[in-house]
Amino acid sequence: MLRDPLHWLDVKYKLALTFIGVCLLAFGVGGYLVSTSAGRALEDEILLRLSYQCRTYADSLDLNLQLLTRRAEDFASDGYIRESAEAASAAPAARVGLRRHLAENKLPLVPSFLDLTVIGPTGANIVSARDVVSPHLAAVAAKCVSAEGVRQSGILEATPVDDFPVQAISVPLRSLDGKRLVGHLVAWVRTGSWVAASFRGADARRAGGDDDVALSIADGSGREISVPPVLLAGGSAAESELVRPGFGLSVVAAPPGDRAVGVAKFTPRGGVIEDARPLAANGWTVRVKLTSTAALRPVSGLQSRFLLVGVALALAIGGLLYFPMRFVARPLVELREAARRVKDGDFAARVEPRSADEIGDLARAFNHMAEAVEVRTRRLEVAAAELAAQRDRLDAVIASMRDGLVVLDPNGEPVVTNAAAKPLLQLLAAGDRRITRHYACGELRAADVGCAGCLLDASRPARSCVVDVGARVLEIHVTRLPAGAGGSRGRVLVSRDITDRVAQDERQIHHERVSVLGEVAAVMAHELNNPLAAISMFSQMTLAGLPADSPFREHMSVILRNTDNCKRAIRELLDYATGAAPEIGDVDVHAVLDDVARFLRPLAERSRVEIRRDLGAGTATLVGDEIQLRQIFVNLVLNAVQAMGTGGGSVTLATKQDGDQLFVDVTDTGPGISSEARQRVFEPFFTTKRRGAGTGLGLATARRIAELH
Repeated sequence: MLRDPLHWLDVKYKLALTFIGVCLLAFGVGGYLVSTSAGRALEDEILLRLSYQCRTYADSLDLNLQLLTRRAEDFASDGYIRESAEAASAAPAARVGLRRHLAENKLPLVPSFLDLTVIGPTGANIVSARDVVSPHLAAVAAKCVSAEGVRQSGILEATPVDDFPVQAISVPLRSLDGKRLVGHLVAWVRTGSWVAASFRGADARRAGGDDDVALSIADGSGREISVPPVLLAGGSAAESELVRPGFGLSVVAAPPGDRAVGVAKFTPRGGVIEDARPLAANGWTVRVKLTSTAALRPVSGLQSRFLLVGVALALAIGGLLYFPMRFVARPLVELREAARRVKDGDFAARVEPRSADEIGDLARAFNHMAEAVEVRTRRLEVAAAELAAQRDRLDAVIASMRDGLVVLDPNGEPVVTNAAAKPLLQLLAAGDRRITRHYACGELRAADVGCAGCLLDASRPARSCVVDVGARVLEIHVTRLPAGAGGSRGRVLVSRDITDRVAQDERQIHHERVSVLGEVAAVMAHELNNPLAAISMFSQMTLAGLPADSPFREHMSVILRNTDNCKRAIRELLDYATGAAPEIGDVDVHAVLDDVARFLRPLAERSRVEIRRDLGAGTATLVGDEIQLRQIFVNLVLNAVQAMGTGGGSVTLATKQDGDQLFVDVTDTGPGISSEARQRVFEPFFTTKRRGAGTGLGLATARRIAELH
């Protein structure tokens, strides 16, 4: 929704500012557009007139310069001058007559000519009528030598005799038969006189002459002269200025951007409107300039006048706005105040209607709305109080539950939890835990599906399962919530900590197994010990009566060894079942390990297994049952040798001391224990050996002895 940019301002001020802004916008922008349009039209007209004036000035200067050039050519065609110029090279006396002829018969004919000079074919000065241009003679003579036709010079500095800059027109002199070049006639033109003579007629002045227009003439060599306005007037006044002492044209270097151009152009640039035209006679450039401020002076005050009218109208309209601000804006302010009171909770706020127009209808509609809001608010307050009480009761029940409660939305995110649900939330956050106790999730397999995924998946039916979460055991029941508007279902998870119950069940089961095992062990010991004792006794008697070289001695040794194994198995079974207490005394662990190594070395050698010892502990004496501790190490080493089979390897018995603790490590180079069997290696009667190769009581007995100690 578009927001009011003046939302912080009262309506009465918005109305006034709107009308005043309209007036200022209409007259300000309108005045700007009108004055701009008028200024552009005037500027276009000024540009056209300036272009015409520049072209007229250029044509007048060009025409007069062409006339001067033709007069110089006429002088050069004089037979006397041509003959005298040729003779003066050989006869110096001819120079006197030639000079008098130039000074008396030729120079007075053209007022713009300052001097006439005859130059020889090699550039040497033959004769001058007045000898006033000697500073420029050498430079002009050098250029005339290579010229075949008429040559125009650039703007030259003022001479010491005359205060005006000059320019030279060089015309070739030929012999009377026209076959040889005998020299050049140089007509020195006073630039100021040439300019004044060009504007002597009334046409140039009438072409749009303006005192604000500045005229300048630039040659192609980088020099420029500015023509004073008095010379543009032409006539006798301009001629009189030419002879006034101290009056002259100053020669300056033309800016790089103002060099002569080939075509006319005029653009308002930098506050100046200008036009430039080339002279066909000598390639110079005539440029006229007019400041834009002077040119646009007639329309410069239009914008301010329009703006002044707009301000006056805005003030008048502001006075006329008193009535709408008094009888329209004030009721709106009262409505705003009443609405603010309703927002703050004062539902009894009302507005008194004072008219029968739209403002009065708005006030009555507001009163009806406020009354309806007041009634509904009272009802909502009662309903909210009841809902708050129910919510508090429900929160108290959930918080006091000993079982964990988690309510999941259709996306699997928890929305309701209690403090007892922390382990369950940890399980859901882990996301990759497996069901480890037992599985009760229907058709899925515990090895394939994570418990968290099973519990969070709303598409699965309600299930129950028992899982391990760290050291705790949870029994989780899942209930599906009814489908929502989009067909999605949430879930309710209830977890109960059954760690103590599971531990009690395991202890009960263990006690039952031990009880049964004790009964079986007692029966087996009673039934087997007597036959085994008879077999052992008669075997020993037979072995003692056999000759030393009898082949039956080995057989009897095997019978005795297997009889001892049967007795040891029965004794282990009885010890495990009865839990016989150890006989405590000082035990040298290093001596026990040496006995174990010597006792099992024959068995290890048959399997190509080396028993190594790394007894690094300084003190190896501890308090315990020496026989039971020896049984631990025998079981560990025997398991290691049997696990490596006949492939060979090594078993290392190592000790190390850390403070008052003694560590004994039994390591082997065998294949190790699989991950599946690692969880069950201490269970009684569990073995990975082939049938008949072991009882599965070795590690269980070792663990029991360690726990007893």
